[in-house]
Amino acid sequence: MVTESNHRIANNLQLLIAMISAEKKEIDDPAARQVLDRTLGRIGAISGVHRELTAPRPEGMVDAESYLRRMGHHLAESCCDPARGRRLAIHAEPIQVPARTAAALGLVVSECVLNAFKYAYPGTGGGEVRIDLRRAGPHALRLAVEDDGVGRAVHPSRVGFGTRLIEMMAQRIGAALIWEQTFPGTRCVLAAPL
Repeated sequence: MVTESNHRIANNLQLLIAMISAEKKEIDDPAARQVLDRTLGRIGAISGVHRELTAPRPEGMVDAESYLRRMGHHLAESCCDPARGRRLAIHAEPIQVPARTAAALGLVVSECVLNAFKYAYPGTGGGEVRIDLRRAGPHALRLAVEDDGVGRAVHPSRVGFGTRLIEMMAQRIGAALIWEQTFPGTRCVLAAPL
């Protein structure tokens, strides 16, 4: 019964992604398309966590490397535009993390990538967003998502939903969160316990 339920959930998430993707193709308004891209990214993150959690493996652990690579592939399909020079690069070490940590990492990556492609490259500008996941000692990991765009205020006057979501996910897993200016660009660094 659990296997059947998991299969239904996976199918419904994929159906939802397909329906939103089909609707997006019919919309000409760039702002509306961006909203749908962000929605697709969030649903893709949830779908990825579900897929990782239902795959056979040690109880409750997720391979963060394969999860982030699959998520990156999904984000690249919805956000990257090689014709405009927009690319996504992923470097990830094989790290087993608890499901709760994987869910938080997925949402942080999704929000950072979507924010970068929305704000870092105004107009028709291109650039590269990089995701880097590595161990930071035996009991910690470091996730960095950075772009080479126009940068953002380290302490912005207004904080949007995406930034608040990133902060909530960091807090949820007991991670330190730092925003850095990289000249050019912005880097979001998350240091989390394993």
